[in-house]
Amino acid sequence: MKDLEEAESWLDAAKFTLANTAKGRARFTVAIAQSIHALIKANDALSMRFLGRRSTRHEDAAIMFGRLIKQNKVDPKYAQLRPLLTRAVAAKPEYDYKGTEAGQEEAKKWVRDVAKFIESARAILDA
Repeated sequence: MKDLEEAESWLDAAKFTLANTAKGRARFTVAIAQSIHALIKANDALSMRFLGRRSTRHEDAAIMFGRLIKQNKVDPKYAQLRPLLTRAVAAKPEYDYKGTEAGQEEAKKWVRDVAKFIESARAILDA
């Protein structure tokens, strides 16, 4: 559960950053990057529990999640979460390394979507 706790901490940091108006517009980009870190950590929690390993490259996160679904280790009703992982891994370099400018609504959407993923991961792990 350490990975899930870290995921929740990354998400808390994203929420704090998003609300920190003293930091100006840069906080939107940072909040998205933190959200993506949270998402990857939550996915690691699932893959560690059910596959005994985490993805070694961020690009493998969606593949690992897909494997969990295919192997019936995660209920197929959660399959709709996989595109978020794919989108996050593609967006990660833009926000994390290039500092692509983002808006408030975009940042809020990332935080909301990742919060839903983490809630789902918690439900899967607690089942």
